[in-house]
Amino acid sequence: MNCYVTQHRPDGIVMIAILMTIGGIILLFTGITPLIIGPLISINISDYEISQLGLLITIGGLILVALGISSFIVSWGLLKGKRWARTITLIISIIAIIIAIISLVSSEDLIHIIEIIVYGIIIYYMFTDKVKLFFGRVKEPTT
Repeated sequence: MNCYVTQHRPDGIVMIAILMTIGGIILLFTGITPLIIGPLISINISDYEISQLGLLITIGGLILVALGISSFIVSWGLLKGKRWARTITLIISIIAIIIAIISLVSSEDLIHIIEIIVYGIIIYYMFTDKVKLFFGRVKEPTT
């Protein structure tokens, strides 16, 4: 029989979802400003380069707003035990570690070590048995 067991939501998942929601709020508010400023730069400007800059600023704002909304969706998915949310969280964490390592090497700013540690802990935590059980990734033990 191929039964899967679920369990109550682990506290660490709640913490990760809260962090993701906070990040989503920051992305959303950071993206709203370029959405307002970008079109204003493009209006009534005869200089082509400045007009294009306004368009790029607007596109950047749209991307930030989209990422903010995506963070809310993934947070909800984590709280509901959706497998796709766990997968996306792992992918984001791996990408963040790669970017932090590149930033550490290029800038020699040791603050990036904190990012590497935090995202490393998230990746480790996502592979613990209780988290895999919550997301339905562990089969019921046979006795």
